[in-house]
Amino acid sequence: MAQLIQDLTILLLVSLPITVLFHRFKLPTVVGFLVTGMLIGPHGLGLIGDLESVEHLAEIGVILLLFIIGLEFSLSQMLKQLGRIVGTGGLQLGLTAVVCFFLFSAMSFPVNQSVALGLLIALSSTAILLNMLNERVELDTLHGRIAVGVLLFQDVCVVPFMLVVPLLAKIETISGWSFLWAFLKAVGAVGGVFFLSRLLVPRALGRIVQVGKREHLTLFVIFIILGTGWVSHQIGLTLAMGAFIAGLILSETEYNHQIILDILPLKEYFVSVFFTSVGMLMQVEVFLEQPGFLLMLAAVVIAVKAVMAFVAALLAGTAPRIAFIVGIRLAQVGEFSLILAAVALETGVFDSRLYQQFLIVSILSMIVAPFLIQVSSSLSLRLFKGGLAADSGTQSKATQVSDHVIVVGYDTVGQNLSKVLREVQIPFTVVDLDGQQIKRALVEQCHGFYGDATQRSTLLRAGIRQAKMLVVSIQELKALEQVVRLARQLNPNLYILVKTRLASEVESLTQAGADLVIPAEFETSIEIFSRVLREFGMPHNVIEQQVELMRLEGYRMLRGLSLNMDSLANFSTYLTASLSRSFLVLEGSWANGKTLRQIELKTKTGATLIAVVRNQEAQPNPIADFTIEVRDVLILFGSHAQLDQAHRLLQDGPSTKSESRARVN
Repeated sequence: MAQLIQDLTILLLVSLPITVLFHRFKLPTVVGFLVTGMLIGPHGLGLIGDLESVEHLAEIGVILLLFIIGLEFSLSQMLKQLGRIVGTGGLQLGLTAVVCFFLFSAMSFPVNQSVALGLLIALSSTAILLNMLNERVELDTLHGRIAVGVLLFQDVCVVPFMLVVPLLAKIETISGWSFLWAFLKAVGAVGGVFFLSRLLVPRALGRIVQVGKREHLTLFVIFIILGTGWVSHQIGLTLAMGAFIAGLILSETEYNHQIILDILPLKEYFVSVFFTSVGMLMQVEVFLEQPGFLLMLAAVVIAVKAVMAFVAALLAGTAPRIAFIVGIRLAQVGEFSLILAAVALETGVFDSRLYQQFLIVSILSMIVAPFLIQVSSSLSLRLFKGGLAADSGTQSKATQVSDHVIVVGYDTVGQNLSKVLREVQIPFTVVDLDGQQIKRALVEQCHGFYGDATQRSTLLRAGIRQAKMLVVSIQELKALEQVVRLARQLNPNLYILVKTRLASEVESLTQAGADLVIPAEFETSIEIFSRVLREFGMPHNVIEQQVELMRLEGYRMLRGLSLNMDSLANFSTYLTASLSRSFLVLEGSWANGKTLRQIELKTKTGATLIAVVRNQEAQPNPIADFTIEVRDVLILFGSHAQLDQAHRLLQDGPSTKSESRARVN
């Protein structure tokens, strides 16, 4: 035990400065962990020289890591996307395994090793990809959802793989009964997960939460991990696979969020332990014996995985550019592959040299993976400039109208905006790369079509040259920039509004040509503090000033409060609703020192002054010669539009534009 604690201390002591350095230079931390392992392991500086300790660390790391990965997955979400998951995932797994089998057979590997290598290489890294998608806020993008779906399918397939690999050691004597028994055990494991997650565990957790304390919940979670691991070991699976199954079981309970909150602070520690221990297992001398061959083999493996995933996504109906991104994201060898390789070594399918060669190729693919993920979006935009051409012989309705709105992305923002535009009878068309979203748009009687808005032909089909406004609501930053840049080239007079995720992305989108960029994270915080101030009765113009200051401090694009999405759903009602609002007169207010007769509030804005509060005393219906003073609170009545004009008049003074609007109202 003392040796294990010493090894963990050394691991953390060395990995911390290296990962800080990697983070400072914006390099993936996973690569930092792998490099740390190579340095401190028995084949590096020898700070951790006991190979058995290294293997124990690797096993502990992967058990804890896979439990969290299983906990973050959702069986119900997987069932909702079953068609996409099985379609793309099955094609990717099958194509990659078959191509790798023939590749290694051509290199004179025995049949059992070729089969094992094909199965192992077909799996991708859930830990690396999910970490990268989380860091880049891309889990909700189309390519993110497809990639996660493929990972889900792969992780489910690990169960039968875990049972099949040991059978390959005696492939000459294997009978059909052996494969049938392995298949039945795999089905039993999956069925057990479903039974426990749906029936037994939720009820037990409910009882524990009702009668126990928080510590009891933690103890029950530990029991589930250990119990599932033991059962998994009894039926021929590994403890790591049992931990993943335990995570899946708990992910379907209503208490999974609390469990995640309790475990999440340790997630990075688990990641560091696992990937550092993987780096320690690599024998550098084996790599130095054949560096050229192993580098070439790693490049071939990465290329085969990327191409096969690309082809699988294409065959499943994904757009070429998105399929390319998915292919690049899945091009590395996964952590489950390393576990299966250890099983293959123990059962005699792999010898020690082949195991080391596979380990080196896997680590090289893991090191390269984060860099490939970082450039995949930009590279896809350069390679797929032709994109999805409009159907020949058909003319989109959008090109037959002018002054319409093009909505790119039919997410929550796109859906609510489309409802508003349809209600007020403003012509619009929807463009989305997700076929399911386009089907939904058509069901909701929105005109739209399937296409990649980063392509010139798609925007032309949408009528970009005749459009008055473009609203873009997609998650991928590089694609956002490309859409804005291309739209600005095709229509210099177009008004372009972009919804993005982060305030840090505003500048690049503005430079690309956007007129207005609304970062979701910043607008959410503004809306929250505006609501808080409003609940405390703060005058509207004071809130507006604070909002303006916040926006000027955070980003320079926005000049007024945005409506929330619930209000937009009833847009016409919102505009005509009457209500009261207060206005605090400041020293710089135009109305300060003027009489009501001079202000002509009703004539110029349509709003009515119903009272003035001065020195905490209300003066209802003040006369026309009443003089406004600093710190007076004016109580106004009217519609939203009238009150907004009244606030502008009282603060900034009259303008031709505001007077003409008042006459219209």
